Amino acid sequence: MKKLGISLVAAFFVLAAAQQGMAAKAGKAKPAKAEKPRGPAPVAKADAIGEIRGDYKWAMTMQQVIDKINARIEASYKDRIAKTAADPNRNDKLRKAMRDEQAATKKNIVKFDGQKGAWDVSIIDQEIVQGQGLAMLFTKEERSTRYFFFANDSLFKMFIAFDKEMLQGKNFKDFGAAMQTKFGKAQEVFVNQSYLGVKEKKLDHLLWRSSTGDGLKLVDRSEFYDVYCLVLYDNSVEQRIAAMRREAEAAKPKGSMIDNVIGGKESDRDENDNVIDRITGKEVYKPGDRRAAQQNITVPSPGAPPASRSVEDK
Repeated sequence: MKKLGISLVAAFFVLAAAQQGMAAKAGKAKPAKAEKPRGPAPVAKADAIGEIRGDYKWAMTMQQVIDKINARIEASYKDRIAKTAADPNRNDKLRKAMRDEQAATKKNIVKFDGQKGAWDVSIIDQEIVQGQGLAMLFTKEERSTRYFFFANDSLFKMFIAFDKEMLQGKNFKDFGAAMQTKFGKAQEVFVNQSYLGVKEKKLDHLLWRSSTGDGLKLVDRSEFYDVYCLVLYDNSVEQRIAAMRREAEAAKPKGSMIDNVIGGKESDRDENDNVIDRITGKEVYKPGDRRAAQQNITVPSPGAPPASRSVEDK
C-alpha cells in the first residue's frame, strides 16, 4: 500500500510538471527550419513592388511613417467632409472622428525592449527579436493589416497580413499562383516537418527580390492564423536582424526537467513523450500535432495582444 501511495504521488508530480511545460509551450510551436534557397530568387516586377511599398521608404523614422498614415486617413475623410459642409453638426462629427482615428495611430506602437509579451506568440512572432532596438507600428488598411518594423527608428520591413476575405478560399499554392501573376515567377522554398510521426515536405514561402536590394516573401500563416502574408524588406538589414534572431535562439537554455518529462524534442517524437497518456488514459497533444482547425485557434486581433494597444481596428 505504501509503495502504491508513493507511485501515485510520483505520477501526480510528473503529470503536474508535464502539464505546466505543455502550457508554457502550447502558445508557440517552434517553427520548422526552411530549406536553404538554391541560388538567387527571381526579380519581381518593379511596378508591383512599388504598389506594395506605397509612399513608404526605407530609413523613414516612425514619426514620418505616422505622418504618412495620418495623411491617408485625412484623404479618406476628405470627400465626406466636403459633402457635409452645409451641415455643421455632421461636419463636426466627421472631423472629430478623423482626429480620433489619427490620434489612435500613435497608440499602435510596440517596442521590443526585452520584455516578452503577447506579440511573441502572434502572427508576427517570427519577425521579432527582443532587446535589439526593434520597434513595430501597425495600422488597419482596406483589405489587410500592415505592420511596420523599425531598427533604431529606421524603417526596414513591412509585413502585410491579408484579410481572410482576400484569400477567397484558396489554398497556399493557389494563392501563390495568383501572386506570381502579379509579381512574376517566384522561387519556392520548402520546409521539412513532422506531423504525427510522419515526416513531410511542405511549401513554406515564395521568394522574390528586387533590382534595388529588396526582398519579398509570401508566407503561409494559415496553420495557426488562417491567413497568408506578404513581407517586403530591406535585405541587408533583414539579414543582420536574422543573425541576431539565430543568436537569441541559440542562447536559449535547453534540457530543463519539464522538457525531459514531455519528451525534450520540438519536432520528433520521443518514445517516452506519452507518459501523460499512460498515467491519465487521455491523449495529450504536443504543439504542431493537430492542425489549426482541430485546435480551435483564432487569429489574435491587433486590438487584443499587448497592453500598449488600446484602440480597436477601424
